[in-house]
Amino acid sequence: MSQPQPQPVNQLQLEQAFEAFTRVSHELDTSYRELENKVEGLTKELLNARSARLRELAEKERLAHRLSSLIAALPGGVLIVDESGLVRDANPEAIGLLGGPLMSEHWDDVLARSAQLSAQTGKEISLKSGKRISVVSRQLDLSGDRVVLITDVTEIHQLQEQLGQKKRLAALGEMAARLAHQIRTPLSSTTLYLSQLGREDLPADRRRDISAKVVDRLGHMGKLVDGMLSFVRGEAPVQQVIYLNQVLASFENTVRPQLVAGNASLSVPEVDNTLVVLGDLDELAGVLCNLAMNAVEASEAPVSLDVWVGALNNEWLQIRFRDDGPGISEDIVERVFDPFFTTRAQGTGLGLAVVAKTISQHGGDISVHNRVSGGAEFVINLPMALPAESCEDAAA
Repeated sequence: MSQPQPQPVNQLQLEQAFEAFTRVSHELDTSYRELENKVEGLTKELLNARSARLRELAEKERLAHRLSSLIAALPGGVLIVDESGLVRDANPEAIGLLGGPLMSEHWDDVLARSAQLSAQTGKEISLKSGKRISVVSRQLDLSGDRVVLITDVTEIHQLQEQLGQKKRLAALGEMAARLAHQIRTPLSSTTLYLSQLGREDLPADRRRDISAKVVDRLGHMGKLVDGMLSFVRGEAPVQQVIYLNQVLASFENTVRPQLVAGNASLSVPEVDNTLVVLGDLDELAGVLCNLAMNAVEASEAPVSLDVWVGALNNEWLQIRFRDDGPGISEDIVERVFDPFFTTRAQGTGLGLAVVAKTISQHGGDISVHNRVSGGAEFVINLPMALPAESCEDAAA
């Protein structure tokens, strides 16, 4: 049987087939170009991403190198301790302070080797090398690593010791100045009394009276010295119930001979037992003595001194110490209580400073102003205390 013969293709079909081929070729060419463009774009993006990644890695490497250099140059020690307590990294300062080796050593073993464990105080450790370090530990990240910061505080402790020594010397100087001012007036009075004992015409009664006053003044000075020694030993100040009339009597007995010798007059009021303070009788009497001698020395002419005492209310009493001397220049009146401030060539500038500190230690305050009629007036406010009998009743 013979095969069927293929039908001849007419021209129209050929044209249609060629047109379809052309269309498909054009579409393939367009798709290829689009794909080529996409590949080129992706290649550029990859190149840009690679460049950015390289720049990022370079920046991180630079920062890591900078951080490593910074840690190496730090004046303090830095260690990285892992979760198991082993030292994984340490800068040169840490190695210099603790000694080597440190890497892969257990942190507790490093401390046991380098430190005097018995000399640890809080976060500070004394090393066997003689140095003193401060150790602070912080969690580094979630991996459990810790960063240990070590600071050499040896110099700070040396400076603190020097500062403490200077403070002790300053306290000693203050004590000496305070004692000198407190003891000056009773010493001068004692000297005047003793000068009278040399008179051959002195009656026996008067001699006994002067001798008793000398003994009293010497006892007063002894108490002042004891008080200064207590201050040096750091003991608490004497706190006892004192009647103000006792303070005034002690003040008058101490300062009267010098006032008589300087032709100065003194008026002291009579005070009953209702005015009571808590503190040290000799120190409060010394305050008034300092004010009196300061007024006498500031005036070229004989001066008159007047003391007024009264209760402001149930809690406070006031002492007003007046003189009719030249007064205080207005431009320095606010500085008269400053230590070492003086307007006299032979002055030390400590008398009124000691006065102010004594009043402050007794819980009071002191101020000064010039009187309209002339002279100066010192105003002292002191907290009142219960009379001795009332204190005993309250204690019972």
